[in-house]
Amino acid sequence: MKALTVGGPLRGFAWARLGVSLVLLALAPFVPPGLMPGESQILAVALIIALTSSSAMLLLGPPPQPLRLAWFICLLDSALITAVVAATGGARSIFTFLYVLSVTAACVMLSRTRGLAIAAISSVFYTGIVTVRTVLPLTVFFDPPQETTALELVTMFLNAATLLVVAIVAGGLGERYRATRQELETRHKDLRDLQAFKDLIFQSAGTGLIALDREYQMTALNRAAEEITGLTVTQAIGHSWPALIGAAVPLASIEATIDANPRASMRHETALRRPDGSTVPVRMTFSALRSGEGERLGLIIACEDFSAIRAMESRMRQADRLATVGRMAANIAHEIRNPLASLTGAIEVLTSPHTAEDARERLSQIVARESERLNHIIKNFLEYARPAPLSIATFDVAAAAEEVLLLLEHRASPGSLKVIREFATSVLWPVDAQQFRQILWNLCLNAVEAMPEGGELRVAVAVRGDTLEVSVGDTGEGIAAGDIAHVFEPFFSTKSEGTGLGLALVHRVVQEHGGDIDVRSSPGLGTTFTLTLPSRHA
Repeated sequence: MKALTVGGPLRGFAWARLGVSLVLLALAPFVPPGLMPGESQILAVALIIALTSSSAMLLLGPPPQPLRLAWFICLLDSALITAVVAATGGARSIFTFLYVLSVTAACVMLSRTRGLAIAAISSVFYTGIVTVRTVLPLTVFFDPPQETTALELVTMFLNAATLLVVAIVAGGLGERYRATRQELETRHKDLRDLQAFKDLIFQSAGTGLIALDREYQMTALNRAAEEITGLTVTQAIGHSWPALIGAAVPLASIEATIDANPRASMRHETALRRPDGSTVPVRMTFSALRSGEGERLGLIIACEDFSAIRAMESRMRQADRLATVGRMAANIAHEIRNPLASLTGAIEVLTSPHTAEDARERLSQIVARESERLNHIIKNFLEYARPAPLSIATFDVAAAAEEVLLLLEHRASPGSLKVIREFATSVLWPVDAQQFRQILWNLCLNAVEAMPEGGELRVAVAVRGDTLEVSVGDTGEGIAAGDIAHVFEPFFSTKSEGTGLGLALVHRVVQEHGGDIDVRSSPGLGTTFTLTLPSRHA
């Protein structure tokens, strides 16, 4: 049997004994003599012994051997009850019910077998005193003889049988109580272990976890969330999320989306402002927090600190810029070195006194042509490096596309170029007219040059919501997969006579308009450039 403790049945039994003893001690003087014949002093002594022993159990704390103490108390109670019953009339005593209480307590504290043993001992004691007083009236030497009745004998056997029945029933209930208590303690321990395990996982998670109720008040957060938000548990628990974090996260719309699709998770990236004034970039994933019955209790938020990722992205962008500058410098040197070599050779020949007059004329033309080439390279680079400010105005982009296509159709060989126009007669949009014509010309010219044997040029212009979408596609040889990442870099070109500034200029102008440009190419099938321009410059 599991060892008893002061917090268990033994302590409860001590309180019960103390209460019953006090009640009986207080009521004894008011009981009529006819209900309690005999020596009332023995009752008082028995109650005082019960009071003293109960108080000692409560005051002295847990005993070293609680099982033995429980046995002793049960035997002591049987003896005290027997003494009281014997002193207050035997079979006629009104205190016979105390046997039932004693046997019941023994079944609860000990076991069914031990409870039956206490019931048997009590029955023997009770039968003994009744037999001594009635069947074998030895008390004649002490008390005046009384009439023996059959009712007393029947009462004796009924009370003895009652004690055994009570022991059986109470023993079964006691066994069930102990089994239930043991199971309850086991489940309580399992629940504590599970709660500790969940707390360990919750607190050990590297991702910040925050729980909100339906009123957007924080109900839980782990250590990672404390580090990300800069809030302590004391500052956060029970306080409103908008009051502490601010209105940067639209909780109402997120909650509505989750309610519409219970399995959905909403992600939101924002710059979180901490109480110390610093900001941290975070990504928050919102999910529904539900009870075991499926009722939504609130929201659970998983916070990820993106500071390290943003720093790494910044370093990568810086490294990419440095690599781009290095490639651009090499391309500039390459572009300038060729005309300089031609100029140097021509000038050396011109300075020679043996150069013929007609050779001097040809060399002078070479010097002029290469000088113009150098000037063109420098002019294009300056246009790219020092762009003119945008002059945004509502402009018919469809008309500009038509003009560019007409010029290209006249330049191409008859029948070699097929132009497909996918735009309305008029499409008005706020852009810089001159720069828009330039980027459209560059894209279309590149497309035509990518099809030296002829092909199909497709130009589409469409307004989709608040965005203008322009695409220019060709059916040329396409761009190699390794070159696509560099097509917008200055001085990068796959053409033998290209400067590599056309697409770089297109990319810069599109970015200045707040737009984006995308390129898709399949070797042997062609290339399509798609640029999108928002209307916020209107």
